[in-house]
Amino acid sequence: MIKVLVVDDDYLVRRGFISMMPWKDHGLEVVGEAGNGRKALEFLQERPVDLVVTDLAMPVMTGIELMRQAKERFPDVHAVVLTFHQDFDLIQEALRLGALDYITKVELEDERMDDVLRRISRRLREAIAAKALRSEAAEEAVSMRKLQEVGERWAAPDWVTSDCAFREALEETARLRLSAAQTERLFYVAAERWKRLYGSRSVLESPPGGREWSEWERWLACVRADVRSFIDPQPYSAEVKASILRAVDYIKHGMQGELLLPEVAKRVHMSRSYFSRCFRDIVGKTFNEYVREVRVEHAKVLLRQTNKTIGWVATQSGYPNEKYFCKVFRELTGVLPSEYRKREKPVASL
Repeated sequence: MIKVLVVDDDYLVRRGFISMMPWKDHGLEVVGEAGNGRKALEFLQERPVDLVVTDLAMPVMTGIELMRQAKERFPDVHAVVLTFHQDFDLIQEALRLGALDYITKVELEDERMDDVLRRISRRLREAIAAKALRSEAAEEAVSMRKLQEVGERWAAPDWVTSDCAFREALEETARLRLSAAQTERLFYVAAERWKRLYGSRSVLESPPGGREWSEWERWLACVRADVRSFIDPQPYSAEVKASILRAVDYIKHGMQGELLLPEVAKRVHMSRSYFSRCFRDIVGKTFNEYVREVRVEHAKVLLRQTNKTIGWVATQSGYPNEKYFCKVFRELTGVLPSEYRKREKPVASL
């Protein structure tokens, strides 16, 4: 039942209004009454109410002031104006404050109580349903933002190199209580980042799908063990390894622009010389060698999958100079970009 509070300074009018209206026929129940706005606020503080039916012109606190304060303090409570005056300025003010409707003396005298309550009940239920939808949409938006935040946490390399970061990431994700589809989407996106960071490893191709969270935990532990198998032998701290992996991620995301060792070292908070040595030891190549390989591998994909010009492919791979791009490409592959495209690109069937 929808709980109703009736507010009017005239006791007889208030009691008559409460007694003559067929409340229960329309799913409404009067749970209280008050003689002014202040008393109504005290009642709202102590008892749950869905709807306040209030007169506008009252001593101590008017219906308008009651609505204003109730809107701030009890946002889930709706209001309907009970007016025995044709004061349309006050009625308009009440509607601006969010009143669902207003009841006039004429309607009551004409014995249209059923129509009045039917209309009010319908509008109240519509308002409650609309608010629920808005709340659901807001929760969904918050959920999506949180999902993105957690996704970024898994995409970063810290959970691989730090036991503490791994435990925290597991706990934070478990607290979200994601659906099977959300969990699958979260780690599909993360796994694509991992492939860029760590290569297409076989364990990344076999996620558990939409099963129990415990199975995802076991899979994540396997991914972590597999990745660590090739970075752990290096005698560096977890923090250093995480910094180098962040640098690798930055290179793969920023290959279209200029990539200079000092700037990348600064980005991961390492000195130039120490970064250079750590990068070579952990990645297995010098910084410049790795950047060239990443760019050429990206160029290969573009050559196979598009019909764009060699100049466009060069620019998209971080080489604004087409001639220099062709020189580097040939050094690493043994063929020119045009020859590679002719050899590797599938021929369209007739």
